Amino acid sequence: MRDILVLRSLVLAGTIAAAASSQSTTKAASAQEQMVVRYFREVLDQGDVKLVETLFHPQCVIHRPEATLRGIEGIRRLVEGRKEVFSQSETQIHDIFRSGDRVAVRLSHRAVGRVIWRSRLGSHDVTGKPVTWNAIVIFRFQDGKIMEEWVSRDELGMLLGFGLLKPSNEAR
Repeated sequence: MRDILVLRSLVLAGTIAAAASSQSTTKAASAQEQMVVRYFREVLDQGDVKLVETLFHPQCVIHRPEATLRGIEGIRRLVEGRKEVFSQSETQIHDIFRSGDRVAVRLSHRAVGRVIWRSRLGSHDVTGKPVTWNAIVIFRFQDGKIMEEWVSRDELGMLLGFGLLKPSNEAR
């Protein structure tokens, strides 16, 4: 009888520990996802450069189509540049997923051009032109902060949206 009580206690203790572990994993995932949402809403959309140090690891690396940025100062330059190029900016997050130390986001940005926009195809005056583009972004976390970010965005869609390229009228 005593063995059964000990076994029940061990099973109960294991169940409680597993539930606590599951809850802490969920909280950690929520914290990482919340950091990513804050990055898009508060840093990119609202231009809050002060928040960068809270969200990003000092040795972070950001892989973007146009360049690789390194460190906090690289992120600050990105945010400042975005504020210069777009007079308005809004991010809509469609999906967000976490796996291990990574968070993946499918999103769209809506913005209004303010000055010259530099793409991999050249420099373009986009003043006053609205544009919407889609992107997939993957973040890697280390020590509770964003350590790495990979950006894949629809630059063709941006060029079309700004009216810089015209879609073909050929039948498909």
